[in-house]
Amino acid sequence: MVLQRTPKAALASMFFITVLHGGEKVDFAREVLPILSDKCFACHGPDTRKAKDLRLDSYEAATRNRKGIRSIDPDNLEDSELIFRIHDEDDPMPPEDDGKPLTEAEKDILTRWVKQGGEYASHWAFVPPIKRSDAPKNEVIDFYIEKGLKAHKPPVSFAEEASRDVLARRAALVLTGLPPEPALLEEFLADKSEKAYEQFVDRLLSSPGYGEHQARYWLDAIRYGDTHGLHLDNKRGIYPYRDWVVRAFNENLPIDDFVTWQLAGDLLPNPTITQKIATGYVRMNPTTSEGGAIPAEFQAKNNFDRTETLGTVMLGMTMSCARCHTHKYDPITHREYFSLLAFFNSTAESPLDGNKYDHGPAMKAPANPKEWEALASLDGHEEEAMESFTTTTLIARELPKPRVTRVLQRGEYHSPIGEALQPDVPAVMGSFPEDAPRNRLGLAQWLTADKHPLVTRVLVNRMWQRIFGYGLVRTPEDFGLQGEQATHPELLDWLAVEFREKGWDLKHILRLMVTSQTFKQSSRFRPDLEDPKNRLYARGPSFRLDAEVIRDIGLWSSGLLDPTMGGEGVKPYQPAGLWKALMHPASNTKDYVRDKGDRLYRRSLYVYWKRTSPHPMMTLFDAPNRESSCVKRSRTSTALQSLALLNETQRIEMARKLAERLVKSSPDDKARLDLLYKLLACRQALPREGKACLALLDTMNSRYAAAPEEAKALLTTGDSPANPDLNPVELAAWTQVIATVLASDIALSLF
Repeated sequence: MVLQRTPKAALASMFFITVLHGGEKVDFAREVLPILSDKCFACHGPDTRKAKDLRLDSYEAATRNRKGIRSIDPDNLEDSELIFRIHDEDDPMPPEDDGKPLTEAEKDILTRWVKQGGEYASHWAFVPPIKRSDAPKNEVIDFYIEKGLKAHKPPVSFAEEASRDVLARRAALVLTGLPPEPALLEEFLADKSEKAYEQFVDRLLSSPGYGEHQARYWLDAIRYGDTHGLHLDNKRGIYPYRDWVVRAFNENLPIDDFVTWQLAGDLLPNPTITQKIATGYVRMNPTTSEGGAIPAEFQAKNNFDRTETLGTVMLGMTMSCARCHTHKYDPITHREYFSLLAFFNSTAESPLDGNKYDHGPAMKAPANPKEWEALASLDGHEEEAMESFTTTTLIARELPKPRVTRVLQRGEYHSPIGEALQPDVPAVMGSFPEDAPRNRLGLAQWLTADKHPLVTRVLVNRMWQRIFGYGLVRTPEDFGLQGEQATHPELLDWLAVEFREKGWDLKHILRLMVTSQTFKQSSRFRPDLEDPKNRLYARGPSFRLDAEVIRDIGLWSSGLLDPTMGGEGVKPYQPAGLWKALMHPASNTKDYVRDKGDRLYRRSLYVYWKRTSPHPMMTLFDAPNRESSCVKRSRTSTALQSLALLNETQRIEMARKLAERLVKSSPDDKARLDLLYKLLACRQALPREGKACLALLDTMNSRYAAAPEEAKALLTTGDSPANPDLNPVELAAWTQVIATVLASDIALSLF
């Protein structure tokens, strides 16, 4: 690009220079850099090809003298070329045909920034977080949220506090994925002491269901699956890793250890069995052994996947751009990508999986809770426990001699260039610890170092997301220049530092969040405030629940839920022939053989996860296929979801078993309805709800009284037997009422 000025551009720019004043100091990192990244860096950013081309990603480049013209002229700021070009009506920058013209507000920000000196600063996410001096000792979350509310024009205040029953349900769902047990709920509602809610939260955090629910988010992020994921998509031995994750959360394993064990448990001094099982994280990438597959190609692909998953899960960065070239937006070079990849390039498994269940390295591991308890009871004598284990799990192991890693030109496995690379990290995220080994253990030490700018921010942001529905940074996968700014940056930084200072204690951070006034607010929409996406957090969280929670609520309320923890994935009802229609004839997962008995009713965390075909009720409600990392699920609302909620086999079975529970509880329909709402909403039915449900009940009673065979047919849905002592007409009528309520916001949403 040749810099030149047209007379018209000069006149226009002189006009803007005249009328625009300095105003408030422009924040480069939070105001200017997002504009440059979005509108300029595609052509003038870190990946600019030729040395002579204009770059705007550093002060040195922007102030460089280019044939007498400077984009930013430090000697005469008002004469800077950048100001002229963005206001040039004939030939503006960015060009009009790029489809990303600057808005007037963006032109104003850039103009004021240049006139104020055109100073550059690091992107906020690459600067280590600190606690601001204005933070109080207590109730810090509410302090920063209220600060934002007061800064709003006009100022606003917190919403009123939600009722205790709503609050009990909300806290239980975000912490355990289930409503509170009736006895626990009644105990809380009856306790009028000042500490009642905090004690209620502590009971939830100590529940076994806590670890199961929190594990689900992690399994999405690290793309857990029970199958290899490609071609035959055969069975893979990895579920002991999933069970370890649940136990780690329930035991409140410090998250720095949680990260270290997964990345490098095998490299710790005298690693334990559980530390080795944790390295299943490294083995989670999809694999294949398709005929004609080239080992060298899949060695590269497997490592691409691991590197980019690390970027998403730990760093909140989009690394895939740098696989083929220097990142166009973020300061990550092509070479740095492959230096980071080198940490994973020397694991001992073959790049092709042989379609094997125990594609080595693998080891014997606990298959069920009894075997896990046996392992826990043999402290220091783990080898004895291994003899009794009845399954295996994939683990990581390092080669005796590291593989050579080189840059792959354009990311092509057959095009290595340059010298052999030492394992290393992107410079913008801090230097590699001097005393750390250049292997996965050293990588873990770098990630968990006190001064790392990203990891604690990324992790606490996802904690906030699962409590409030959205992260403080609403692009949890991208903290880079193309990601969104934090809605409350000081709060994000405070939480990140607090997390580290308190020993990477997940329960501590979650407790702070759910006991805050911010969380306790009513979630009613506020007509006095134009904030549909609740960026101010001026009301409580409200969002549709995830697929697993929707199913688990139905199982729990009906009394069907089997509390057994761990073990091989379970196979509930799903349409016949679904896997066979999708799979290669040689696959050992082409035939779906559904389970019988209690295994049909396990928590959804344990549903068998076939990557090429997850359970349809999971995908219907936006669960990912886990072929790649997912740190934020979509939330869709479709007619097909309604169709499935009212017709799928397990939904009807749950409804009729819950109907039995209600019918046996009382002869009075109003009392039965109140119990239904107490289970699902932690309160009695509202008058309008009661009126609608009882009217539907009357209609269904009339229908089935006239067609008792239809009632009996409905009650045969699912494997669990119908109670022969109950009136089938009454039971069928209540089944339809309950199926309808289970398909409504009362059972589908957090509120």
